[in-house]
Amino acid sequence: MTPILLGALVVAFVVSIVGCALGLAIFPWFRSGERKEGHFRPDQSTGSYRVELRKGPNGEKEIKSIRPASPTELPIVGGVAMLLAVSSAAITAGILLQLDFMSWELLGILLLALLGFGIVGFVDDWRKVYKGVGITEVQKFAGVLLVSLAAAVALNRLITSPHLSARLAYPPYSDFPGLGHLLVNAKFAWIVFFLLMTATVATTTALAVDFSDGMDGLAGGLLVSAGLSFAAIILGEGTTALWPAAICVLAIAGAAIGYLPFNWPSSWKAKSPTFGKRRAKIIMGDTGSLALGGLLALVAVISRDEFVLIFIGGVFVLEGLSALISARILVRFYRHFMVLERYNTGRGFAHTEFPLPFLATPMHHHFDLLNWDRRRLVYGAWLLGAGLGVLGVASTIGTFTWERYLARFAALLLMVVIWQTAPWTRSFFVGLARRKGAPEGEPQRLALYYGFPFKLFGRKLHGRIDITSITEADLTTPAERLLLWQRMPVFDARSVLGYWCYRAGALEDARRIWSRLPSKNLEYRPEIQQMLGEVKHRLALQADGMPDETDLLTGDGGDPARAADPDAAAPDEVTGANFGHPEVAAHAGIWPLPPQQRLGRVAAFEDAPPTADETRLPDAGSLAETIEPPASLPPPPLDARPRDASASAPLWSASAWTSATSAQTSPLPKPAPGDVGR
Repeated sequence: MTPILLGALVVAFVVSIVGCALGLAIFPWFRSGERKEGHFRPDQSTGSYRVELRKGPNGEKEIKSIRPASPTELPIVGGVAMLLAVSSAAITAGILLQLDFMSWELLGILLLALLGFGIVGFVDDWRKVYKGVGITEVQKFAGVLLVSLAAAVALNRLITSPHLSARLAYPPYSDFPGLGHLLVNAKFAWIVFFLLMTATVATTTALAVDFSDGMDGLAGGLLVSAGLSFAAIILGEGTTALWPAAICVLAIAGAAIGYLPFNWPSSWKAKSPTFGKRRAKIIMGDTGSLALGGLLALVAVISRDEFVLIFIGGVFVLEGLSALISARILVRFYRHFMVLERYNTGRGFAHTEFPLPFLATPMHHHFDLLNWDRRRLVYGAWLLGAGLGVLGVASTIGTFTWERYLARFAALLLMVVIWQTAPWTRSFFVGLARRKGAPEGEPQRLALYYGFPFKLFGRKLHGRIDITSITEADLTTPAERLLLWQRMPVFDARSVLGYWCYRAGALEDARRIWSRLPSKNLEYRPEIQQMLGEVKHRLALQADGMPDETDLLTGDGGDPARAADPDAAAPDEVTGANFGHPEVAAHAGIWPLPPQQRLGRVAAFEDAPPTADETRLPDAGSLAETIEPPASLPPPPLDARPRDASASAPLWSASAWTSATSAQTSPLPKPAPGDVGR
């Protein structure tokens, strides 16, 4: 009989791979048009239409714009193909095995539950394609919960096999002190408990698999290891009553294997074309993830291995818990009860400013934001899922009790370690690094890291995110050097490093580093937001072949800091003051004083310690009002706006700026297509 059971895997594989190919050929247009809220990245969504929403006058969501999807979107046809593969393989294996009525009844309940979960997911996918937005989280949860409860009622009332009946309390629940006595003797206590337990396991597992389906190949590979692990446990028990369950998990594994060639992971990123070509052609969508996740959970309940599911589906557990704890519990708790002293409020800013354990959820997005290679990230998750699957099998079929408990402890410890890697890698710092292939005498450059600035047993506890073209010599004060190797939130680390690049004239580095700051976080860093706009403007001028403001002053084609005076710094883009001039820079307090003046200032303050106002760094607005350049300084930089424009007008690109300033009597032109503004 084992060859026939394994034949279910082969049949599911063949039907899945054929179904995926036909779906891709016939329905290439079936693509989601959902626009995710928050800091959107095209490679994290799909769509044949992109629908952006906004809040209306009464607080309701209304459509802001509808536009065709980009070519990077993928058809959502994998889920339907996998459902057909599992169903056809299960029915074929049941016919070949000549199952009795009780086994067909159990197989029918499982397949109907698979269909119910799939319908909930398909409704969500359908709305994403034709409405631009899927069903709400509450609606999805309610639909999955309703299907789970229906399956639980059917299992409790229809299955009467001595090995599988759930009408009476069974171990380990009946053996719990206190709870066991209540479940055995209290009327309806066991029925209510079984319904709640089954609905909880099935709903959370289905949603956890859905959360995991956020990166090419991730959920598919994990379903393969989970299905094979449960198949090993069920077949190892040798109970013929569990053949329908074994057929289902083998069919899940076969369908996932057939789906993976069309959803194979790659290092591709939509915003980083240098990472290579995307190998995935389709995705399973909610249709596949909810259906297969729910079916896997019901098999665990039937075989009474729901606790083993925690280990075998450990990656699913980590993905689901990360989204639940971080996004659904901590964010709401912090909004109501935490006040950030930095903003003196708990509302009005991005939730990413809170001390959350993850940069983004589900967990795989956290490591994606750390710039991990996506292909290696998915391969690592597959390896982790396979390892947890082996430990889960060992915790069930181990010969001795200590072996089973040791396997469970090892699996739990491994999950805790993986969970803790996210808080460990959440903080960033600015350090020094040498370019790959750089000569021995080249100075180290400033780089952005995540993790801890330590080495343990010769192994680095940090990873590098980015490296710039500036060196430690571009840091002008001891306070700035003290900031090196100090852990801080990612947004502050990027702000600081970008500012140092901006001040040193490395505009492309500043733009690249600041552009990774989400708009919500930039709103609470207005100085960085303003400087980023000016950096983009100056780079646009250079791209159009025109000298920017500083070039007009110095008469040199490069940055003023690299002009005739090598010690001069670039003009400050916020205030317009030339801090490279020693007298102005010293007056501003941000450039080292000459030795004589520095000694005189120290002597003058020896007897009187500085006040709080004297030690506070001036902001950009106060500098602009208080600094008066000496008469020997060159005139202030030319404004990069049209002559008749107000001071608050946006910066224009080179083409619009030239047209506006060359024709004094003509009206201001509209920005040309492709112009770069703030």
